[in-house]
Amino acid sequence: MQRRITEAHLILIVTFALYMGYQWLMQWIPIKNVIFHMLMGQVMLVLPGGLRYFVCCRKKQEQLAERMLFVPISNANIKMAVAVIISAYPVIAILNSFSMLFVKNQVAAVMPYMMKLGYFPMLLVMAVMPALNEEFLCRGILYGAYRHHSKKAGIFLSALIFGLLHLNFNQMPYAVYLGIVFALMVEATGSIYTSMLMHFLLNGFNVTINFIADRMMTSYGNVNQQLSKTTESVSQTLSAVSCRQLVTMTVVLTVFLFFNGILIYSTFRINGRTMKNDCSKGRILDIFSVLFVIIALILTYINTDFL
Repeated sequence: MQRRITEAHLILIVTFALYMGYQWLMQWIPIKNVIFHMLMGQVMLVLPGGLRYFVCCRKKQEQLAERMLFVPISNANIKMAVAVIISAYPVIAILNSFSMLFVKNQVAAVMPYMMKLGYFPMLLVMAVMPALNEEFLCRGILYGAYRHHSKKAGIFLSALIFGLLHLNFNQMPYAVYLGIVFALMVEATGSIYTSMLMHFLLNGFNVTINFIADRMMTSYGNVNQQLSKTTESVSQTLSAVSCRQLVTMTVVLTVFLFFNGILIYSTFRINGRTMKNDCSKGRILDIFSVLFVIIALILTYINTDFL
């Protein structure tokens, strides 16, 4: 069992090295197409793990399904997944607001460039590919290895790694929260397709809303200037937020976290699943995971645009 943990962490480190290496090599590649580079970045996230499991499990499909939970999901679980991600959205928005007390909104900063791609290319690189590739790595390879030792610890460690992979402190708080929700729903339904669906719905909704807002703002003037002013205004407002506003946001956050938890618990009950481990607990931390966390934290600090 411990071999699976080591193998998963080695895949994580190789994947991260390939991803960061490609980001560095981009400046030397003559191709200037943004979609190409974003797709290649996503490919780096799935290439090492995909090759590893293709070689090992191509003749043992049942082993792959058991290890990474590639199991079909029922209509009832699809409905619960949609309900959970809808109830999670206010929590994401509030956590994003809290982070913007200290850092700039780095997603909003890149949106003007993404809008130039068009709706369907944006949907591909920001919703479809991340939903498949990031879930394959974080919930498939990592949590798929952790859950045989300690489901609870595995949920939190895979969520932390998922948050660190975003490489900025603006996205990290809500990415960690989402990592917990996704892993819980994978465990509640017994299928990684659940988290893939939820991830796609969330990112797809954000892409759609931003695209519609962009088109509306374009009719009133230069979109880049409008987005820049909006981002600056939001940052200034949040940096001067009152104690009363903070209390209100905290209360709303608590309410939706509770509601989110009830829905996830209900999903466990519907499927007759629990968080109990099928075998004895084991250690999921090793030198490779600690090394990744340290390096990723350093890079996250460097990459974050603080106020």
